[in-house]
Amino acid sequence: ELITMAVQRGRSTRPEMKMGICGEHGGDPASIEVCEKIGLDYVSCSPFRVPVARLAAAQSALKTKGEQTKQSSTKATKPRVQNFGPW
Repeated sequence: ELITMAVQRGRSTRPEMKMGICGEHGGDPASIEVCEKIGLDYVSCSPFRVPVARLAAAQSALKTKGEQTKQSSTKATKPRVQNFGPW
């Protein structure tokens, strides 16, 4: 909850700010999934945890993408409007 609040407040002030976590939480698969959900840009961990962290990050990204696809497929679709420029 505290990290979520920090991300929201930080991005409300500087939307382009990169945010992440460092340390043992960065290599924990459960923490990586939470980081994905709250919108952190990166995690950092010790070298021996990198393979597990990469796998967890990929799984979390696929899970998030699957949830988004599932939600969008259940909504009524509107015709897409293509915008090719500022004119």
